[in-house]
Amino acid sequence: MIINCECGKKKFNIDSSLIPKEGRLLKCGSCSKIWHYTPVLESKNDEDLDVKINENINKNEVPSNEVINDENFTDTNKEVLSEENTEDEKIDIKNEKENQEKDGKIKVVLIYFIIILISLFGFILLVDTFKSYLLSVFPGMAPFFDSFYQTILDVKLFIKDLTN
Repeated sequence: MIINCECGKKKFNIDSSLIPKEGRLLKCGSCSKIWHYTPVLESKNDEDLDVKINENINKNEVPSNEVINDENFTDTNKEVLSEENTEDEKIDIKNEKENQEKDGKIKVVLIYFIIILISLFGFILLVDTFKSYLLSVFPGMAPFFDSFYQTILDVKLFIKDLTN
């Protein structure tokens, strides 16, 4: 049997054998509201059903600040009501772990991207520093260096235009 808390936030799946015909006190694990629940018996007449539902809603509501006797609210009730919350908590924990894994993957990608940019910048500085030595050893690389520096200037101008 599925019972809705009066706060409307939670639904609980409770074994119908745990609730006698005269009803019993229930406590919501989400909002800690305590109310007296009486099961609605099946009826062929819709009017009788509506009357019983209205009686059940209006009957013996217990204020949440009232103390409950252990006789009325047993460990069985606590266990049954907490099962639904435990499943919700497991789902929430699973979702949090998935979000943390996604965030971790994004951070790793960003770190690799930054490492590649720093390495490229270091390579450019290294090549610029030893340009004259490299050209003396490899004289055919002069056009490569010219096009390389022209490309760097184009990227610089592109970034400058983006910022303006």
